[in-house]
Amino acid sequence: MSSFLHTAEGLDNYQNLCKRDIVNGKARSACSYTAWHDQTAATATATATASKDVQIVIMNPSAEGGMPHTRPPNIICIPAYFPESMMAETMKHELIHLSQRNRPAEWEKYGLSEGWMKMTNLEHPEHQEHPDIPSEWLRRCRLNPDTIHSRFWAWEGRYIPLPLFVREDKPDLKDIVVRWYDLQTEVVSSSPPKSFIKKYGNVPANSQEHPFELWAYSGINPIN
Repeated sequence: MSSFLHTAEGLDNYQNLCKRDIVNGKARSACSYTAWHDQTAATATATATASKDVQIVIMNPSAEGGMPHTRPPNIICIPAYFPESMMAETMKHELIHLSQRNRPAEWEKYGLSEGWMKMTNLEHPEHQEHPDIPSEWLRRCRLNPDTIHSRFWAWEGRYIPLPLFVREDKPDLKDIVVRWYDLQTEVVSSSPPKSFIKKYGNVPANSQEHPFELWAYSGINPIN
């Protein structure tokens, strides 16, 4: 299974990006991003839910803070000992992330129809400095393997959700707040834009952080 992760790293450079980023590297200092020694731990639910084109890799329980995620081109990473009661819903979520990863043009078109604009000039996440987002906010953003290939989107072409570590000195992968950066006023707000709430309601922070997460948590794939 390590070979699958090696191939994935060659495609998205995700682990290298995390290590090179001071805050994200610190947040993962106690995590072991390795395949688990017992791959038979893949449950019947996970195996049955995945299509034949999807590769399931059981990970060390600490990998990515114990959060399931995807890697290219078709990998779903599930931490060992993940609760079986959450597996079916989680697999549905991660399969939507794989669709987003492998059908980018269709998801970008869907995003535009929903009111989202992909920030194409931020396509390369290794470029930490960018004129659209002040560096003091950008450096606190948590990297996410499910969105690293399309990192920032703007609601109504104006408001960018930023998943920020609560503490920059002691970052915790699960201790995140979402702040909204207004490209016009250059102000950061703790509340989503009123138009976002009108369309989507008061969704939790894990859905606010990126439209890919918003749609994956909905459990509905509009592209299929």
